[in-house]
Amino acid sequence: MLERYRLCLSEPILVETAEVLLTKPRLRRMFAYADGAVSDYIRWLGIEAEMVANIPELRVVTADPKDDPILATAVAAKADHLVTGDRAHLLPIGEYEGVLIVSPRAFLEYLT
Repeated sequence: MLERYRLCLSEPILVETAEVLLTKPRLRRMFAYADGAVSDYIRWLGIEAEMVANIPELRVVTADPKDDPILATAVAAKADHLVTGDRAHLLPIGEYEGVLIVSPRAFLEYLT
């Protein structure tokens, strides 16, 4: 069943992912990775994912506007699901323009 799902990302998501991985000391301590590993990972994501362009300007996540491009990517990709661990800002939205916003656990339950 997983075969019918696509990993859709956008440039803003890759930029934020790199920023978080490079600037969060807690993550660095927990997983002990080098800057080069982050660059390699971001490059791999850019190759493996379907890159979505023409991201709409959304103003939905008022508590954290940096999350708007994530939701906008899902909308532009016409995604069924946005899988996120962001309990503070994205998960409470629940659904936006037909995109269900779910936790990784909920998505795995959906798949089984």
